[in-house]
Amino acid sequence: MKYVIFTLLFVQQAPAQAIDQLGIKKGITMNGSINTSTTAYKAYGMEQRRDPLAWYLNGNINMQLFGYNMPFSFSYSNQGARYSQPFNQYRFAPSYKWAKLYLGSSSMQFSDYTLAGHVFNGAGVELSPGKWRIAAMYGTLLKNVNRKGYGTKLGYEHNGNSYSIALFTAKDPTYYNQTAAFAIKQRISKRIFADASYSISFLNHLHYDAIQTGIGYTGNTYSLQLRYERIAPDYTTLGAYSVVNDMRNITIAPALQLFKGKISLTANAGMQVNNLNHAKMSDTRRWVANFNTSMTPNEHWLLSAGYSNFSTFTRVRPLADPYFTRPLDTLDYYQVNTSYNSMLMYRINRSAITLSSSFQHASDQSDASDQLSSFFTANLGYTYLLIKQNLSFTSAFNYYYNTATGLSTAFFGPNINISKQFFDKTCKAALSATYNVTKVAYTQSSLFNTGLTLGYAPGGKKHQLGSSLLYLHKGRVTEWTGTMNYSYSF
Repeated sequence: MKYVIFTLLFVQQAPAQAIDQLGIKKGITMNGSINTSTTAYKAYGMEQRRDPLAWYLNGNINMQLFGYNMPFSFSYSNQGARYSQPFNQYRFAPSYKWAKLYLGSSSMQFSDYTLAGHVFNGAGVELSPGKWRIAAMYGTLLKNVNRKGYGTKLGYEHNGNSYSIALFTAKDPTYYNQTAAFAIKQRISKRIFADASYSISFLNHLHYDAIQTGIGYTGNTYSLQLRYERIAPDYTTLGAYSVVNDMRNITIAPALQLFKGKISLTANAGMQVNNLNHAKMSDTRRWVANFNTSMTPNEHWLLSAGYSNFSTFTRVRPLADPYFTRPLDTLDYYQVNTSYNSMLMYRINRSAITLSSSFQHASDQSDASDQLSSFFTANLGYTYLLIKQNLSFTSAFNYYYNTATGLSTAFFGPNINISKQFFDKTCKAALSATYNVTKVAYTQSSLFNTGLTLGYAPGGKKHQLGSSLLYLHKGRVTEWTGTMNYSYSF
């Protein structure tokens, strides 16, 4: 059965246009592309996983009238298709010097806890005369519940320092929300800087607040930053799609550079807790620590390594009478995730050798049981380039090992890829092959696949023609897939 889909979007997401830069030549433009492809498929040793022949035709055409976008798209295929996209939405965002206007379906950012990128259908303005920053908006946030919103923001910036206040109100037949945010960024001295913000939200008859603050020191070769964040439980603003709340987070982040930047050391450590008002039946504490280092002793060598530790402690309190105790009435749950990663690269002339690995260990411990799992991956790769001949060769060997709850899985194998460009880089050919072996417990299986890809793009690159042939063999199963495609851009 054939399906045809035509979609006309009156205007959608036009980029902001500077009125003082518009001219007759830029007044009306049109661009787009038309694409068609055909895929043939055949499998042996199993049921066919797709139709033996499929073809597609689709296109996108966009007309711009002084920054006013009118896109049109279509798709035609012998395969079932579904397509959904906002209909009859528009956005017109002209700008002139330090003034910018939003009309139609737009989004603006006041702060993380007032108006935070929520799409509205209405009008907005941003003004930045000199050191002042002024913004305002009014529109519909959710049409289906008749939710309206309006707000304003006033700020002042000078020499890296900034001060701002944001007010936002949203209401519908069910909710009435008023939010305010105060923010300051101040450089205390040449090397010391600090920032702080306080947000408050009134939702119907309830109120919540959020605090974010930090202080840092920057030296010639090192820096140190300390941050504190507290978001009240159930903090909500109708100007954001979601807000992470019920959280207190403290972090410290030092950084150090040695030997004129050839060695770089960074770290980050912190603790996060929830259930700030003790209203939930469980408490969770998280400890996070990570350390990263990189070394570039010369133009040939590159070394990097990292370590991270993520620990979570959860205490679940009893749901029944606290004076009635059973072994698991109070459950202590401790989870630790530790990971290591490293990468070593050696480059010389036209070749490079890369060795990378990672290891992750996870343990879940409770008063009832212990569960352990570990993951290890390694990759050894080699790349060789002949720039004048437009020829490249890459090869790699991959290894993966996983063990969990007494079951182990291993996966390993090589792969190669050769690509070559011809005729002033208008024609490209690539050949690839992969062989993998998988071991699960006492069973073993292998997979081999290879493919040839051809592409042709003449000067100007308005026309592109391509084809590919893929072969896959796994046990008694063999699959062939061939594809041809053509695209025209204007």
